Amino acid sequence: METGRAPQQQRGRERRRALLEGASRVFDRVGFAQASLSDIARESNATMGSLYFYFPSKEQLALAIITEQNARTFSSLEQAGRGRDTVQTLLHGSKAIADQLLTDAVVRAGIRLSMEQGTLSAPTNGFYADWIGGITDLVELAAGRGILRRDFEAAQLSRMIVATFTGTHVVSNVLTGRADVYAALHVMWGVVLRGLVEADRVDPYLEESAELFASEPPERS
Repeated sequence: METGRAPQQQRGRERRRALLEGASRVFDRVGFAQASLSDIARESNATMGSLYFYFPSKEQLALAIITEQNARTFSSLEQAGRGRDTVQTLLHGSKAIADQLLTDAVVRAGIRLSMEQGTLSAPTNGFYADWIGGITDLVELAAGRGILRRDFEAAQLSRMIVATFTGTHVVSNVLTGRADVYAALHVMWGVVLRGLVEADRVDPYLEESAELFASEPPERS
C-alpha cells in the first residue's frame, strides 16, 4: 500500500509531517472527496511541487494519514496499559483516544477517512482488523484471568467493543461535536462492563469508569 515518499533527512521529515498535519485539517473539515490538493498545499504552507514530491496522489496522502493515526492511537492504548490490568487498559485507552480525537486533527482525519469506505481504491478494513486483533489480545488475557465471562469468543467480543466505541464517537460528534463524549463513554462502558465482567468483579471497574469520565473533556482544537 503506497503512502508516499519517506524522507531520510530531518528537514524532509519535518516537511512531510507538516503536509500530513495540513492535509488532516482539510480532510477533517470536508472529507476525502471534497478535499483538493491545492487546498491542502495552502493549509500546509507548501508548494504543489513539494506536495507531489512527498505524496504523488491524494489517495497516498490519505493512506499515510490513516497509517499515522493508527500508530498514534495504538501508542495511546499501549501507554494506557502501563501498570494497569486489561479492563483498566480498555477504560483508560478509550479516554486517551477520545482526547486525541478532540485535540489531534491527524487522529480525527484518519478515523474519518477509514470510515469513508468506497472513496479510496485501497480497502481500509485492514485498519479495523488491526484494532479488533489488538483488543482481542486484551480480551483473551482478561478471560484467562477470570475477569471476563466466556459466553462469547474473544474475537466476537472485540469486534463488538470496537464497533460500540466507534458508534459512540460518531453519534457524539454529530450531536455535540464530542462535547459530551466522556458522558457517552461512561454510559457505554456501564453497559459493556455489566455484560462482560464477572458479577463479583464488576463494581470496582464501574467506579473507576465513573471517576475517569467525571471531568469535562478537553476543548476541540
